[in-house]
Amino acid sequence: MMKLNIGSGEKKLPGFINVDKYPSQKGYLKGDLDKKINLASGCADEIMLDNVIEHVDSIPNTMKEIRRLLKKNGVVHIYTPHFTSHSSWRDPTHKHHLSYFSFDMFTNDRNAHYLGGKLFALEKKKLSFGGGLSMLGRLIFKISPEAYERKFCFIFPASTLYVKLRAI
Repeated sequence: MMKLNIGSGEKKLPGFINVDKYPSQKGYLKGDLDKKINLASGCADEIMLDNVIEHVDSIPNTMKEIRRLLKKNGVVHIYTPHFTSHSSWRDPTHKHHLSYFSFDMFTNDRNAHYLGGKLFALEKKKLSFGGGLSMLGRLIFKISPEAYERKFCFIFPASTLYVKLRAI
């Protein structure tokens, strides 16, 4: 059972093989999501992308590469700052600022023709909030994620988006 922590930096997760495009003295595999990673198709049961997706050149191409690496029914965990989080904007290496709905493109039939077919099934999606006034944002979001992102997200910013997708 192979688990990949892609874009890991120096962060080691138990049971995962670290893959990063920058050289490491810890012996991790070298691989870049903006290019094809030199691993066999269908080799991974699980992939972790922890604050990585916002750095890639092309999210659609990255998601195709993730799907290539995953076995059928394999899962990918994606953590990224929500576009209203100050963390999304303070890092000048971030190329993308993502919404609660950003990954829907990879899980619904409506957009499958852009990708050559539907790539994933949605397992879980969660938006995290801080304390204080953000608690009101959490309540609005719970009532209607669409209304929250359309009208209230910059008043009550979120912090982290988590998405779990299953390869189909």
